[in-house]
Amino acid sequence: MPAQTKEAKRLMRKPNRSVKAPRTAPTARAKPANPADLARSEEDLRARVASKPDDNAAWQQLAGLLANSRRPKEAVEAFAKAVALGAPVAPICTPYAIALSTLGRHQEAAELVAPIQARKPKDFALANLLGVMLKRAGRYDEASAMLKAAQRLDPKSASPWQNLGNVEEARGNLAAAVEAFREGARLEPRNGEIWRLLGRMQRAIGDQAGARASFEKAFEFQPKNRNTLNDLMGLLIDQGDIAGAVSVVERARKFHLGDRGLDVMHARMLLRLGRREESRAVIDGILAEDPGNAQANLFLSRFVGDGDRRLANEALKRAHEANPDAAEIQAAYIESLSRSRYDSEVGHLEESYRLSLDFMRRHPDKVARSSRSLRTVFQRVMDLEQLDATGAIPDLLPLWQAEGRHSSVHYELGQVHSLEERIGIVEWHRNWGRNVQRRIKPLPPAPALHMPRKWRVGFLSSDLRNHPVTYFCMPLLEEYDRDRFEVFCYSFYEGERDVIQAEIEKSTNFRWWPYRPDDQVAADIAKDNLDLLFELGGSTAMNKLEIMAYRPARLGGSWLGYPHSAGLETIDYILVDPYIKPEDPRLLIEKPFELPETWVTIGGRLGFYEVPIDLEIPEDRRGYVTFGTANNPYKYTKLCIDTWAAVLRRVPNSRFLFVRPEAGGPSFLENTRAAFAARNVDPDRIEFVGIRGKHLPHYNKMDISLDTLPHVGGTTTCESIWMGVPCISLVGPGFAERLSYSNLSNAGIGDMATFSVEDYIEKAAELAADAPRRRVLRHGLRDMIRAMPLGQPTRFGKAFYDKAAEVCAL
Repeated sequence: MPAQTKEAKRLMRKPNRSVKAPRTAPTARAKPANPADLARSEEDLRARVASKPDDNAAWQQLAGLLANSRRPKEAVEAFAKAVALGAPVAPICTPYAIALSTLGRHQEAAELVAPIQARKPKDFALANLLGVMLKRAGRYDEASAMLKAAQRLDPKSASPWQNLGNVEEARGNLAAAVEAFREGARLEPRNGEIWRLLGRMQRAIGDQAGARASFEKAFEFQPKNRNTLNDLMGLLIDQGDIAGAVSVVERARKFHLGDRGLDVMHARMLLRLGRREESRAVIDGILAEDPGNAQANLFLSRFVGDGDRRLANEALKRAHEANPDAAEIQAAYIESLSRSRYDSEVGHLEESYRLSLDFMRRHPDKVARSSRSLRTVFQRVMDLEQLDATGAIPDLLPLWQAEGRHSSVHYELGQVHSLEERIGIVEWHRNWGRNVQRRIKPLPPAPALHMPRKWRVGFLSSDLRNHPVTYFCMPLLEEYDRDRFEVFCYSFYEGERDVIQAEIEKSTNFRWWPYRPDDQVAADIAKDNLDLLFELGGSTAMNKLEIMAYRPARLGGSWLGYPHSAGLETIDYILVDPYIKPEDPRLLIEKPFELPETWVTIGGRLGFYEVPIDLEIPEDRRGYVTFGTANNPYKYTKLCIDTWAAVLRRVPNSRFLFVRPEAGGPSFLENTRAAFAARNVDPDRIEFVGIRGKHLPHYNKMDISLDTLPHVGGTTTCESIWMGVPCISLVGPGFAERLSYSNLSNAGIGDMATFSVEDYIEKAAELAADAPRRRVLRHGLRDMIRAMPLGQPTRFGKAFYDKAAEVCAL
């Protein structure tokens, strides 16, 4: 049954009517018709309208029958025919609206009900119905007002409270949602669905004990309900109460004989226990008998994840084709396609974009809930209009907090406009961390060691392989004083060992633990008795930031992978230098692990050393200046595009080059050209190179790279200047706004770091007019870098380990 019809059972509930009203309300409590009788009735009605096409009564009856048969598309067509023939809308309003909404046509459904409700403002059922339709259409303020009117019309009904809770959840007001559901549960204390919804919101705001009590109530009153079972099981598994989860499954089996959903839950428990092969065998068994099973395919896609994105996509495609109205499956498929790098990356992105546009149209009330997946796609194809339509960041932050989606905020660090908003993002991270720490019990502190020994320093990252994180980290893994330090590495990478990982394994104590559960990882790290553990991955793919909440080492630190305070107060330090360190202390949660010069170095054995630089600057070959970027599109804010366009207007005849994987796709090209055209820049001045990986030679096509703003580049800035291409950057208050400031200053070209948008534009124009300086920099920057802190890995390594010894000795 389409997901959209789940609320329908509440829509036309009359005062004091039982909560267990039927799904398509008007004919609610009638005994279900025999399918053979329905078929004969439909056959008779179709014969009537065939012989007499203007019989609107027959069309109405046929529409009602189709609606009750859950065939919304045909029902809508029949309702529309009846209305066109003069049938009054009021008597058929409810099933007609529900059928429209089931098809995702929520706005039409609301517009159908609104004038009828306006004529009957004291009709409780119409007010309740209209409130739900407005909510589904994403018109939350109007929905809230209408549902409050329904509450006044029938103060004893739980239905409008339940619907209001759904509205508050959709717009991210989780505390208000808790209160609405709690009032609904007070009015109907045996309503299992309201208890379930209350539990979900309590869990979202961090009230784990309250959530468990509510889910247990829900299970008591509706033990056959799949959503209740899923929610209770998920909470128990997250809390590590496997015995409790097993007990719930055993009880549920009495009501769900042969139910595949319970088998999926069984697989989840096996996975949680670290028994991957058994878990996979259970899922494979389900899919052998039911290839389109939604939950089994969803589980399989998450099971393999980035380790086998092809298999994940195959699973989600099967599920989507078998369950085309399931918003959760579609959102997961959108995200998985966007993450896919095999075969044609652009092809996967284009399909993800198509599905995202379809999702926006069909599931407007689910957009906020799936906003991270949707926003990632719209960012990658530069569709700024659809990006805005997913919601404002202040409205989305509470939802991401509720879901614990730390990675969601990583891609929005540039969506800030004031110091207050930046501080708000810091507090979001702090609250995220506290929610994590509420459900994770730190390990007991290691016993103090009174004997002299080496300091033990660890690095936690799944990117300790051929990856930019390792390019920056390698000096610390090779050039350390083995008489003073022991170095440990922890990786959860799910792919094959590469040559870089093999090298790291020789120089450190390397632990490679793919798929191992977090609690086991933390316990095993603790056995190494570390003095200091740095996490390097944040919440990026295959990394395990939450390990730090267990405090597996005496001290914790953060570096490289996440350009912001991570949020866990069990992380004591964040690595900074004098340039990156925010001037306002409120913009950091951790204590600064401050190095005297630079937070990274380049030019060692790994990275971009061997790429040759062309003899001429591009302007000498082409006759005009070419600006460009290789930065990730999630950093392309409206301010950024406005500023780049202003630079192009300021420097006549100049060009702008995008060097990105997305730049090989038609949607990125079309949307980007349109964005510059809207800013009075001829789109023919915009150029594109679609490439992943081997992109450094394309810096030879740029005269000047323009940094993104306010979230600046890091790796890309280093790449640019290493290739002899000067970079113009804007320095902002926050950590993510100061990375290039450090890189440029530590390379000897700090004058290219500007402190206002106006200065950014003028500095770009000034450098564009200074071809002699650009010629010098083209072939002189590498030697400058080698002579400066940015290019001296040994000097950096010594500074790091001296600081490590200092903090460990405190």
